[in-house]
Amino acid sequence: MTNSQEKNSAAPQTLVESAVNDLIKYIRENHLKVGDPILSERELSEKLGVSRTVVREAFKVLAAMHIIEVGAGRRARVRKMEGSVIALMMSQAVHTEQMSTQQVWDARRTVEARSVELAAIHRTQQDADKLLQLVNTMRDSEDDPILMTQTDLAFHSTIAKASRNPLYPILVSSLTSAMIEFYPKGWRTLSDKAEHDAMVNRHQKIADAIVKQDREQAVIAMAEHFNATILKIIDNGLT
Repeated sequence: MTNSQEKNSAAPQTLVESAVNDLIKYIRENHLKVGDPILSERELSEKLGVSRTVVREAFKVLAAMHIIEVGAGRRARVRKMEGSVIALMMSQAVHTEQMSTQQVWDARRTVEARSVELAAIHRTQQDADKLLQLVNTMRDSEDDPILMTQTDLAFHSTIAKASRNPLYPILVSSLTSAMIEFYPKGWRTLSDKAEHDAMVNRHQKIADAIVKQDREQAVIAMAEHFNATILKIIDNGLT
């Protein structure tokens, strides 16, 4: 029996899984980069010894995993790395009680401690200006939890991008998305202006340390922020 016959005698799902692995191997072995085209369905069908239907299903799997992008009338291409699949997985884990909000926060604390340190080293003037602007927006948005949430997310995203490590924006975004529903609730639990101002001031300290490129103070300020936030989560039963 030939290799092709052996493949086609397997269960359909196994064929698709095999084709997915073969396609990933093909991308790596041919050193394809973001935006580079992949062989057509016909070419891959011949190369892998499977039907075009199997290749098409493998394309769908890889597209769902955001490894490739497919579009009508054009060849599939290697897709840029992003974290929506990881975010969905983590969000589902929280909602199905496989992990808690506190555990996600704990993981974020570790990631952001390093992220803020690198941001203090590598930040540009544009990064610094944006962080200060975001803090000002937070300060002026006491009565708008939705705007506060959006600004808070943008603040941490800006720090992650300023780290100049492309993995940190994905990790921060994914971990944040897992508990996105908490954010407006969290801001609403700040009982008075003093609590709100204290939270904003902690963000201000982080921004100021990054602006000054003081990596040690940036890490300390981020730790203080997470300590206060996690205590607030516990106090309000937002687990």
